[in-house]
Amino acid sequence: MLFLFRHKVVALSLFTLLLLGGCGYVTPARPVVPPLPALEKPAPFSAADAVFVQKLNTMDLAQIGMATIARTHAARNDIALVGESISKDMSALQARLAKVATAHGLTLPARPSGSEQKQIERLQRWQGAAFDRHYIRYFTAAHARIKPVLASQIAFSKNPDLVAIARDVQTRLAEYQAVMR
Repeated sequence: MLFLFRHKVVALSLFTLLLLGGCGYVTPARPVVPPLPALEKPAPFSAADAVFVQKLNTMDLAQIGMATIARTHAARNDIALVGESISKDMSALQARLAKVATAHGLTLPARPSGSEQKQIERLQRWQGAAFDRHYIRYFTAAHARIKPVLASQIAFSKNPDLVAIARDVQTRLAEYQAVMR
């Protein structure tokens, strides 16, 4: 009998709580869900940007090839040191350029074009002061060809990554040109 009494007491106490408590069990409030972060829009990439990437890639590969030769063939120590800097800096810029290109579905060649490769092979035949003259002449001509392309990219591109790359290349080429004079 004691067993039935306990169950009745428990049942009555629960029933009393429900009556006196009003609605009974109250569900806790749902936590507020934070809003989702906005999706990043990719930087705009136009046909002119694609042309710029191709031209800069071609110039970078040629400069890296020429600079590698300059480290061993130059008579002037400053040209050999600039060649080392160009090789290292242009390789880093090349990696940045490749990252931007792949993000926009562009595939860049890993080797210089046929005409640039012939120019590298021609330059490889020279040693000492003759190499220095030819290398400076080539570098000056290449800098003159790419300079308006860089300026145009900086002025008109809406892609901030490419503008930053163009500014870096422009600054570095001007520094190298100053050393080679």
